[in-house]
Amino acid sequence: TPFEFSMKDNYKLTYFNIRGRAEPIRMLFRLAGVQFEDRRIELEEWPKMKNKTPFGSLPLLEYNHEQLGQSQAITRYLATRFGLSGRTPLEEAQVDAFADCIVDFLNAIDEFHLVACGLQPGSKGELYERSFCPARDKLFTVMQKQLKKNGSGWLVGSSITSVDIQLACVLKQMLDESGRGEDEILRGFGTIGEHQNKVHSHPRLAPYIESRPKSQF
Repeated sequence: TPFEFSMKDNYKLTYFNIRGRAEPIRMLFRLAGVQFEDRRIELEEWPKMKNKTPFGSLPLLEYNHEQLGQSQAITRYLATRFGLSGRTPLEEAQVDAFADCIVDFLNAIDEFHLVACGLQPGSKGELYERSFCPARDKLFTVMQKQLKKNGSGWLVGSSITSVDIQLACVLKQMLDESGRGEDEILRGFGTIGEHQNKVHSHPRLAPYIESRPKSQF
């Protein structure tokens, strides 16, 4: 059961002017129909802000004079408040478990991500074969199996949850950072592509997906 919240609640989300780890959070707000301030900062602003954040990192959620850091904690908090974390304690645990699988994937491709985004030198092609592809296969195997087992088109239960948004976002990141087409990235995992289409066509998300700011990643 979601906590009580007012449509007048004042939320501010601060992150860089990219999708990155804040995009699932932005999409949660859109899905819930809750207004928030989407503060996007430039890299040169970050050094002055860093020591004022709880963990020296972004994204940062501010609500009722409190600060909450760490993207997964923010996602879980908002999903619970908005009723998008699963309908039973078991479903909530399943949402968390599949979200943890996505975090494992992101950690496994961290070096590839940094090279692909031009943040450190390295061979993108070599890292694609060595780290990206095995991590993708592991993640997609788990997620596709669950989608087929659940049968609703969503990962958990009979309606969209926060982890559906996270999976759709990570597929978008894969396509953008790898520079490879859907045919290659989704080879053998067509259900994952169908799932992303289902998320992106949700009536509360489709207008945002169409109009959101363009960014490299």
